[in-house]
Formats: sequence, C-alpha cells, structure tokens
Amino acid sequence: MALPERGGLRGRLLLFGCLAALLVSGAGGWVLRQNVHATLLRGLEQRLDERAERIAASLLAAPGGGLVPERSRNNDEFSRIFSGWYWQLEGAGPEQRSRSLWDSRLTPADASPPSSSLTSLLAPGTTLRRLRGPRDEALLGLAIPVEAGGQRAMLHVYGPAAETEAELARLDRILLLTQALLILALVLATLAQVRLGLAPLRRLRAALAAVREGSAERLGGGYGPELDPLAEEMDEVLARNARIVARARGHAADLSHALKKPLALLGGEATAGGSELLRGQVAAMSRLIDRHLARAGSGAGELRRVAVAPRIAHLVALMQRLHRERALDWQLTVPEQLHWRCEPTDLDEMLGNLLDNAGKWARGRVTVGAAAAAGELRIRIADDGPGLDDAQLEQASRRGLRFDENTEGSGLGLAITRDIAETYGGRLELGRSGLGGLEAVLVLPV
Repeated sequence: MALPERGGLRGRLLLFGCLAALLVSGAGGWVLRQNVHATLLRGLEQRLDERAERIAASLLAAPGGGLVPERSRNNDEFSRIFSGWYWQLEGAGPEQRSRSLWDSRLTPADASPPSSSLTSLLAPGTTLRRLRGPRDEALLGLAIPVEAGGQRAMLHVYGPAAETEAELARLDRILLLTQALLILALVLATLAQVRLGLAPLRRLRAALAAVREGSAERLGGGYGPELDPLAEEMDEVLARNARIVARARGHAADLSHALKKPLALLGGEATAGGSELLRGQVAAMSRLIDRHLARAGSGAGELRRVAVAPRIAHLVALMQRLHRERALDWQLTVPEQLHWRCEPTDLDEMLGNLLDNAGKWARGRVTVGAAAAAGELRIRIADDGPGLDDAQLEQASRRGLRFDENTEGSGLGLAITRDIAETYGGRLELGRSGLGGLEAVLVLPV
C-alpha cells in the first residue's frame, strides 16, 4: 500500500515516530500496571493466607461433630466488631463465625472475582474473591479447605478492600501521569531527531537554491555519508550539462560564422545581378541564422545573480554614444537592490534590443524604470516616438517584420527579446506609453 505523499518525508517520519512512541509506551505501561496490580493483590492474598493458617491451626474437632475454634484471649482484628476482617467456617457441623461479624454472616455464594484481569498471576490453587461486608463495605478474601480431627470444612477469610483499591487507584494515577510524560518526552525526542536528522537535507536544498540563484556553481560536500554521494552525482550532472551547453553554443556559433560568408557572397552576387528575389531570400536566411543563434544561446550559459541597475546604466551609456547625434534625454529610475538570476549576456541582449529600438524611434526622450513585485521583475522602456497602432502592436513581435524600411535594422530585435524572455519563463508586453510612443515591458520571473 502506497503511503500518502502529502505530509512529505518529515511528516511521515514524525507520524511513524509518534506511533512507535505511543505503541511502546502504551504496551509497556499496560504490562507495568498489570504487574503492579498483581503484586498488590498477591500481597493481600499472602496476608489473608497467613491469617487463614492461623485460624486453621486453632480449629478443634467438636465432640458432637464439626469444627470449632480454640478459645483464645487474643484481641486481634477478628475480635473487634465490624473491624473489616472476618472469617466464616462452613461445611462441618454448626457454622462458625468470627466475633467481628457480631450477629451478621457472610454470603460466600455472592462473591465475585476482583476487578484485576491478572488474577491468574496469584498463587496457584487460590483465587481472591470480592464480597460486600455486613456494613456493605467492599471485602477481598479467599476460601481454603481445612481439616482437623477428621473433620473437613471450608474456611472463608475476608479483609477490607478499600485500602488495596485506593492504593491501586493511586498507582494507576501515577502510572498514567508517568506514561503521559514519557509519551510527551518521546514525541519531543522524535521531533528533535527528525529535525536534526533532516538538517543535511535542508543544507542540500539551500545549496541547490544557491546554484539556482547563481550565487554558487556546485553543491560541494559536507552533508554526511548518505548525501555526499548524491551531491557529488548532482555536481557531475551540472558540470556535464554545462559542458554540453557550451559545446552546443560553440557549434551554433561556428555554424553561423560558416554560413555568414557564403551568404554575404550570395548577397553581393544578387545585388550585382539585380535579382531582388535572391537578395530577399539571402536576407531572410541571414536573419533566421541570427535569430536561432540568439535563441540557442539564451539561458544556456552560466547562470548567476546579476545586478540590474549597473547593467541598464552601462547599456544606456552605450546607447547615448550610439545615438549621440540625436541628443536624446535618457531618464533612469532603477533601484540599486534589484537582482535577477540569468546568463548576463541574455539580459544584455534583451535590454540592448529594447533600448536600441527606443533610441531609433524616440523624438527626444526615453524613460527606463524597473521594479520587483509579486515574484516578477518588470523593466519598462518607453519613448516619445510615433508609437504603433493596435494592428501594428499585434504584429510587432513577428520575426523580421519592420514598419519602416528606411530605419536601419534587421527587424529581429523584438522577436529575439521575446524568445529569450520566454526561455526564462517571462514575456514581453507592448503598448502605448504615456509619452506618446511605444512602451515595452519586459516581465521576468524572480
């Protein structure tokens, strides 16, 4: 039967630990209680048996038949009226009773076993019986056969049960309190054991989070003999994946460079021959190579925690030099504490495309802002250029589509930016800015 996964490893360990604590302490407490009860009852039985032997030793055969007790001047517990200690002799001549019964008598036929379930642990051949006394008090006693002078009888000896039952109840309370404290201690020990036992897993999880966030490159060791082999295997997988990705990026770059020259020659020939169809196809293949090269490289390098503000400031400085003849006003509102985990060149590629696009179309001002909220990093780039209408906004991310052939570019910037953002689970949103131009919002998961 499959175990439920909802509670996780920690929940299952706690559950089984607590169940084991309850089972062991409960079973041990029950056995201890039964043995304590049996010990107290055996002690009472021994006292009753000693008194019965003393009474049996005093019995004499009566001349007219039957047994009678020897006259004694002892002022014992059987001589005090209603003392709680009673004896009664039946089966040989007239019934004999202790003076403590006065004018009452016991009814042994009404006797029943005591409440303890371990009367079998008492002395073999004797069994304690419970009976109501002459004052309706609870009595515990036993019946033993006696013989004297050839006469046989049954001797019933009873003593007060209140003291023994009170002692049993007191011991039950002590055992219950002890068991409760023991269970609590076992549960707390289980909690501590689970917490300490799972500490290496928590450290391993923290190390994995550090690798994911880019603050560490490998997991390392120090997790214990059980988890160190797992960490080593994971480090090997990470290193192998990094090598495969680096090799794939290298192959993509090599292929791109290998195709660029033949395409350039074909483009030159098409221009010289005046073939517009061939020139358009060469340009389309060139753009396709650029796009796939950018997409193949996105998210494939070494991921690290990148400060957003310095990257944006550096790229804006490049754009100011690139578009210096237009004297644009670049306004930045980017908090210094913003960070994002990525391959740095991917962030540069996306921001570079959006900033370059804004620089090309802006009339005089470009604003750049960034903020993090609800698990997302939102980088907003707006310009005061002509902007796009609704139909153009729907087509803006189509690969290779350009709205003004007189403006330099390949038409791949927005498409490449969208591709890279989607590689990280993000998206690119386009709309009208408050400045009147285009507003591009890069939404990236933090």
